[in-house]
Amino acid sequence: MVLPIWEWQGNRGGEMRRVTWLTLVMCAQPLVAVAQDVSMGEYLSTLKRQHPFVAQEALSQYIERAQQKRFLGEQDWVLTAKSTFDHTQHSQKSAFIAEESDRFSISTGMEKQFWVDGSTVSINYNYQRDDQQFASPTGIIDQHANGISISYRLPLMKNKNGVLSRLDYELQGFNIDINRLASEEKQEDFLEHQGGLFLDWVLLKEQLQIADNRLTLAQVEMKRIKEKQGVGLADEVDVLRAKDAIINARQNRSLILSQLKSLQAELATLSGLEYIVKGKPDFDLYRIKDMPDVREVLNNLQHHSRLLGAIDAQLQQLSHQQIGFRNQTQAELNLVVSGGLSSENGRFTQSNRFDQPQYAFGLEYRLPFGQRTANADVAKVLLQKQQLQAQYRSVSLQLKSEIRKLLVQINELEKVLELNRQQIDVAEQKTAAELRRYNKGSSELTFVIQSRDSEQQARLSYAQNAANYQKLLLRFASVNDYLFTDTDWIQGAVK
Repeated sequence: MVLPIWEWQGNRGGEMRRVTWLTLVMCAQPLVAVAQDVSMGEYLSTLKRQHPFVAQEALSQYIERAQQKRFLGEQDWVLTAKSTFDHTQHSQKSAFIAEESDRFSISTGMEKQFWVDGSTVSINYNYQRDDQQFASPTGIIDQHANGISISYRLPLMKNKNGVLSRLDYELQGFNIDINRLASEEKQEDFLEHQGGLFLDWVLLKEQLQIADNRLTLAQVEMKRIKEKQGVGLADEVDVLRAKDAIINARQNRSLILSQLKSLQAELATLSGLEYIVKGKPDFDLYRIKDMPDVREVLNNLQHHSRLLGAIDAQLQQLSHQQIGFRNQTQAELNLVVSGGLSSENGRFTQSNRFDQPQYAFGLEYRLPFGQRTANADVAKVLLQKQQLQAQYRSVSLQLKSEIRKLLVQINELEKVLELNRQQIDVAEQKTAAELRRYNKGSSELTFVIQSRDSEQQARLSYAQNAANYQKLLLRFASVNDYLFTDTDWIQGAVK
């Protein structure tokens, strides 16, 4: 960096300003990203680690977990409290019937439900004060009563073993699994799309290299034609044809370069890897992947497919829900056991001895007729299960069909790539032959240029077919759920 330094120097005629320049050598962090090779695995792993879409999808399962925890509140202790005051007047006058009575009571307690058996435990404290006004000579009678009790209610039919108490919590557990599988599927679809963009980058880099080679050959051809023209062995039209070939090559290169730069900017922004702008992809476009056996793939699909796993989780959820609905149709039969201690006295200080034991036990029975709601729920669940079973078979067939189709396409495209290589060899030999004929004066430069263009087109077709082959591998990895867990799968073992 060159900076001006202003200096002032005095003299007899006044002040004179002098400017000197000082060259400063500064060591600083470069502003432009350093060129660096980037593999597909690195690119996809970076996206998986820090892209907002992936983070957004990953959070959805934690939201479902938080939703499940809210159902745990049904097992919390519940505090209850109640106070009442009653005043009563009697018209009948008798020494044994109070003319007026006042009753004040306070009750408080705690209650908790246990999911392990569906039981409920209640602990209560009660205080009651009775003031009765009798005719003379009885006068006012004041009575205080205190009591503590504990009761236990156990369901014997409906909600036996807490089936209904914890039903919502357990159903939400299936939602967590279903949501996790759906989230991973969306993330893998995202990675597949991004992998396709990466392969487009690889293809554009290869196309740019082919265009550069074609431009270099056109420039070499131009130099040779001018040399021949200088000794009278080439016409002016040959020079014009060579210039036209250079212009076409430059135009083609500029178009490819503009697409390449815009795609690099997109990839760098999406991944946060700024060195992509100046770097190049570390990927062999022409590598042939060693594919697994179709029977192995189909067997793995049946046991590990996320799409099928999500449907299976929904089926399990419906089966669990069906158990709950069937339990709803049963009659209520509860065993109730309670016991406690109480005491009463005309004086408040003497009423809290709790020296009077009490206990009780019994059965509660309730049978609603009809059960239309619960029966309708059971019927609905049965139909939903049949629908999901049909969906499972449909998705399974669709996945198997796509896998077999992909394997056939991959295998056939390998044969096409071999033909592309042969086509390039023939095009190179044809160009050499046309060049020899032209140098001998038995052919025109037009045929040499056409042969060069055909050779370039053969290389471009080879690159395009190779990119299509790699995208088929990318799709195969996504369908088989390889891509989400192994972003380097495509760059694995080769033939």
